[in-house]
Amino acid sequence: MDNILNRRDLLLQQMGVCQWKLRRPDVLKGVVNIQVSANIRLVIITDIPFSLNEKFMQDVLLSCEIKPNDCLFIDFEQANHLNIEQEVIYWLISKSTEKIDRALPLCQHSIAQWRSPDLATLKQDPKEKRHFWQQIQTLNQPLN
Repeated sequence: MDNILNRRDLLLQQMGVCQWKLRRPDVLKGVVNIQVSANIRLVIITDIPFSLNEKFMQDVLLSCEIKPNDCLFIDFEQANHLNIEQEVIYWLISKSTEKIDRALPLCQHSIAQWRSPDLATLKQDPKEKRHFWQQIQTLNQPLN
């Protein structure tokens, strides 16, 4: 078998085909581990990206005393691969409650788990907005 591999390698080399050796072949098998920096305090899980520069987002961050650099955006698929050591707040954003419910058990070391529909709906629907701010308010209340 080695002769076949060596012959194949030689043949590819003569044809000018470069061969590559993967440094992390386990990534192709679906084994991924996302290391989360120690400064991260808010993990936002959403499939629809948005900017932290929006007025609504600035209000959210200000109310929780969180800087934009202390936020991590990931999608629901990446949530399966998080490796978090510190306590964080999770904000799960989706119209699908099933998607949020599936992601909740993945939220390691959580201080709080906020849930909301997509940002456009959240900003327009007073009921959803009130519910969201109530979730934040419970986090900011002192423990007695």
